[in-house]
Amino acid sequence: MIYLVRHGQTDWNKLKIFNGSTETELNETGIDQSKIVRTKLVDVNFEACFSSPQKRAVQASRIIHQGFLITDDRLSEIVCGEFEGEAETRESFEAFFKASKSGKLGVESFDNFMKRNIEFCEMLEMKYSKKNILIVTHAANARIINYYFTGKSKDYDFSKAVSCSGGIVELNN
Repeated sequence: MIYLVRHGQTDWNKLKIFNGSTETELNETGIDQSKIVRTKLVDVNFEACFSSPQKRAVQASRIIHQGFLITDDRLSEIVCGEFEGEAETRESFEAFFKASKSGKLGVESFDNFMKRNIEFCEMLEMKYSKKNILIVTHAANARIINYYFTGKSKDYDFSKAVSCSGGIVELNN
């Protein structure tokens, strides 16, 4: 079973600011959310724990799992380029999604972002099939991982979150 966790809340999440590759830390709510996840998963024996290398995800991972942690660059949040640190509005999201299609304005292309996350999922299938795995990552990555392990539906809606901050999604591997 894959236990997919979106890191807990940061101040930028709370303020609805594009975070991307900017290093931010969990706030008190995010720390508490991670402690709740730890309590929910206390009886699960993990074969491996993977985390985005970004500070907020590593921080959540270390609260949730006391064992060995593997950071993987493929789990890093999508690079938001010129949108990093900007307010998340309807207009800015539309401009961001447009830029992610082309990779302009310093935004990582969605194709590249999807490719690296799917490569991670393929590695999990090869090395960790039918084992309990913990993954702590970001909202956009959680969408791609969920997409992969729920059958790659042609009508999958990548605009919808699969987990709130500090949320857990269980996926069969």
